[in-house]
Amino acid sequence: MRDPFIVHTPEQLTAQEIADYFVETYTDFPKLQDPVNMFIHGARGAGKSIMLRSLEPEVQRLLKKDVSLPFFAVHVPIKEVFFGNHEFRRLKGWRGTTVGEHLLAVHCMQYVLRAVSEVVEDFPGSFAEDFADFWEDCGGPSREIEKISKASSFLELAKFCDRESSSRVRQYYIRLTDEVEPEIYSGALTSFRDFLLPLVGSLQKVGPELLDKPICLMIDDADNLPEALQRVLNSWISTRAVSRVCFKVTTQLAYKTFRTTDNRIIESPHDFSEINISGLYTSSKGNFSKKIKAIVEKRLKLAGIDATPDEFFPFHKKQNDRRSEIAVDLLEGKRSNYVNLKKSGPKQDRDWSQRYATPALMRELASSKSSHTYSYAGLQSLVDLSSGVVRWFLEPAGRMYQETMKAGGQSDVSQKPMEIPTGVQDRVITHWSREFREHLNTGSVEAEAFDEGASLHTQGHDQESYRRLANLLDAMGAFCRTKLLDPSESEQRVFSFALSDEPSENLQNILHLGVRLGYLQKSDLAAKSTVGGRRPRYILSRRLGPHYRLDVSGYAAHLSVSCSDLEVAMHNPQAFTNRRKQVTHDNLQKSIDFGES
Repeated sequence: MRDPFIVHTPEQLTAQEIADYFVETYTDFPKLQDPVNMFIHGARGAGKSIMLRSLEPEVQRLLKKDVSLPFFAVHVPIKEVFFGNHEFRRLKGWRGTTVGEHLLAVHCMQYVLRAVSEVVEDFPGSFAEDFADFWEDCGGPSREIEKISKASSFLELAKFCDRESSSRVRQYYIRLTDEVEPEIYSGALTSFRDFLLPLVGSLQKVGPELLDKPICLMIDDADNLPEALQRVLNSWISTRAVSRVCFKVTTQLAYKTFRTTDNRIIESPHDFSEINISGLYTSSKGNFSKKIKAIVEKRLKLAGIDATPDEFFPFHKKQNDRRSEIAVDLLEGKRSNYVNLKKSGPKQDRDWSQRYATPALMRELASSKSSHTYSYAGLQSLVDLSSGVVRWFLEPAGRMYQETMKAGGQSDVSQKPMEIPTGVQDRVITHWSREFREHLNTGSVEAEAFDEGASLHTQGHDQESYRRLANLLDAMGAFCRTKLLDPSESEQRVFSFALSDEPSENLQNILHLGVRLGYLQKSDLAAKSTVGGRRPRYILSRRLGPHYRLDVSGYAAHLSVSCSDLEVAMHNPQAFTNRRKQVTHDNLQKSIDFGES
């Protein structure tokens, strides 16, 4: 049977599949429907692309939206396999901006024309003439102008744009030498103002009512653009031509610059609005849980599996019963059995039971040398482990499904598992968490470490950067595990840290790398002790929880850590841990203070 949790590349999905899979529980989704320029930031797999594609006209029709959007949405993927090639990374000077703008303009126009071809049956010859005129004004050769003017469909013109970007322009870049005087580009040089904008105006005149509105260019994964082309895109946004063209730009938290080609800075809210999906999910766990549950319900229904999400991903009953027993004991005041803390008052009984039940259970297992048997099974636990990234729920869920099918010998497509056994869940979770950490050892990370020109981005230095990040994670993971196992600690569920002072460029680069690769999430919430400014807080990805044997069900506090301590952690995790053990309680409050999360 087909895996109901399979992860698709959004551009490979049909409009019907997008409509089937899309779940609209995102709290700021209405903002995405406004005809304004917007940047949407979020980790890879957070659901940005499918959100954009849900705005396409055909998907909106299939979703049976009664009110049409105030723009005609066009999905424009920026694929790393194309724009991430070395020849584009060499873009400098006019080759990067002038020729680069032409490349980006025809790339966008290709997707506009393909989208229009899906909704407009009759092709007006006048549009081909307008296209040919604009191409001629941009310096296109006469043979191309004649060919364009004879086009008989939008799709034919889209294919022309595809050949122009993937063949002619790319071949020019490939053949460039590193000489001071490079070969002059001899083809057309289009731009936003003299090509994209006027062609959009022509479409609005000849098209049906559907096109009598602004076109929204949804530039997906703009991090993949070289910096020169990001400056070009910023220049387009700075024109504020939203009455004809607006932009929705997604990034994976590594957009290099907000400067234009003439070095101006585009700013929020004047030029664009901004949303950080990862940040919203981190601070709005309830909404994300509802989103995942709705996604699972849809996928189980499409697969013909008659089970609720909680039934399909059951928790470990024996472990849950024991945790409930501990919670009852804590509510009844039997604290000494589990924590070495003084009673804070009757009103805090329920808080005590919620805060200390799981850590107490994990200490029981650790004392019996069975800490590896702690189960992270169950729907809510899988949601917590996904750290706000939809793909991080679907990928392990898919592995669990396949393993369950194999274990049951269910080769017949009519045989469908009604649940994923807790043993299967735990095996997959353990491996999935461990391999995430081990990616840093092997260098098999999915994202690029640093921007070109960054201080640590030198030959052979990426692996050193991964090693430093791995050390920092190991140090924090081990220290958080120590807090969890200490019954005298008032705060045992610790999963994040805030900087108590300014980081060095080296530390800042490593922290940024952690955020970029998904090992850390960054929040603007500062520690209480911070004076004179808000300092960032970094939250460990809960996907690391099983590897470090931590409680992923929540955290009640964050560490306020000096940057000098983190510098030690980057080079020697054990020295960091030993240093903390030697600190007295009074000094601890100065160096590693606790604040409410």
